[in-house]
Amino acid sequence: MNMNVKDIFGENLKHFRKLNKITQEELSEKLEITPTHLSRIENGKSFVTAELLDSLCVIFDISPATFFYTTREFQGDDSLFARMDSVIDAELKKFSILLKEKLRK
Repeated sequence: MNMNVKDIFGENLKHFRKLNKITQEELSEKLEITPTHLSRIENGKSFVTAELLDSLCVIFDISPATFFYTTREFQGDDSLFARMDSVIDAELKKFSILLKEKLRK
């Protein structure tokens, strides 16, 4: 089965919503969108805005990249996702510090 980015994102969103035991109604309320809009995102019919993606990352405490992994690319559990997110966050912080130092010179 060939999945596009909207399908991959929607599947991962549904996975993390269910993993956190949140209904579509509850999540749509937190995101200030309709349950229908959320359903369309989860089913790959619509896509998120940058603002919605940011909100989802805060709600689920994950990095944006996590929403774009496929099961074919990654065969692991959620704890590995958390470790991957941790490494990405640490590297971004190092890069940010290095970039600020270079800009100050």
